Amino acid sequence: MSTSTQFESEHKLDFETATYHRQFDPTTIWNAFRIGTVEGLWCCKEKAYEILSVINSNPGNGHFTDVLQWFENSCKRDNRALIIREFTNEGLKKHLIEKKGFIEYGTSDVIKYFLVIP
Repeated sequence: MSTSTQFESEHKLDFETATYHRQFDPTTIWNAFRIGTVEGLWCCKEKAYEILSVINSNPGNGHFTDVLQWFENSCKRDNRALIIREFTNEGLKKHLIEKKGFIEYGTSDVIKYFLVIP
């Protein structure tokens, strides 16, 4: 697993990532990530970073905020949107829309765009 420290999140957590070896979609290379107590799967598409799953082994500790900070920083740097896929937690989806600037995207996803002015 590689670690990136070029950006410092609120809790000063590293972004660790590795190729996810159980590829379930032959058109996409999925990667596992860990930021503090949060783990999940993500991929890089042409115009967006996509998060497929997120699990926090210690909910309420603020580490999900760090996940958003890491991905949002990368989106701004790379001029990409951030998509979070396949919501089963409607409360989190509502929070992301009402408090974090995401909008609905498709039937069960959300997206956030980052305007980069050259």
